[in-house]
Amino acid sequence: MPSVTIIYKKSMKMSDLIDADYRLLLLLNRLNISLGFGEKSVDTVCKESGFDTDCFLFLANYQSNKCVTNIDEVFAALPLIPFLQYLRSSHSYFLEKRLPNIRRKLEMVFASSEEGLRDMVLKFFDNYTREVSDHMKYEDEVVFPYIHSLMDAVADKKYSINMFKERHNDIEGKMNDLKQILLKYVPGTTDQMLMGNILTELYMSEEELEAHTFIEENLVIPRVRELEKKVKKGLN
Repeated sequence: MPSVTIIYKKSMKMSDLIDADYRLLLLLNRLNISLGFGEKSVDTVCKESGFDTDCFLFLANYQSNKCVTNIDEVFAALPLIPFLQYLRSSHSYFLEKRLPNIRRKLEMVFASSEEGLRDMVLKFFDNYTREVSDHMKYEDEVVFPYIHSLMDAVADKKYSINMFKERHNDIEGKMNDLKQILLKYVPGTTDQMLMGNILTELYMSEEELEAHTFIEENLVIPRVRELEKKVKKGLN
């Protein structure tokens, strides 16, 4: 984590950006931007990967520094589609990579004498994974197609982005619950090195999900709401 706020720019080397905050490796992973970029700039790597550079810098600056000056104004000037791409690819990242990886480690960490505790933790985790999957599947199959239809000046009059807002549940909360169970109640007979690795991954996942939720609720949904008003007014 950087000790001072660093504003990332197009001209800087992608390797320097990652060196400034290694957590941005996870952003690259979510956007399917591969390593091996040599001395290439952020702008060059983004263009070669087919992702809008300004949107990437917005995400990198927000996720690294948790602040962007005049964030609403900056976001309003950026294209919306790359952020939908980011949100959708984040869903694949969590469901296909991040959560399965945590589960594999949870299966391994408990001693043979802790089978009951292991089963309880895995049941909790599996229930959480199903909840996250349902949440993200709804967005992929209902919300994102609806937003794209608004961009095409077509709208389902029976649906509203407010319906999504109302059912947008807190998927970070249960991640914290699991973290607290492991911190407070797992005995010292577990593999402490591996447990530390699991907890680190849970903390990082929690931060990623918080950033994901912030972008959805505070930036994307308000912008879609304005777009929705314009489109539905034009259809009346």
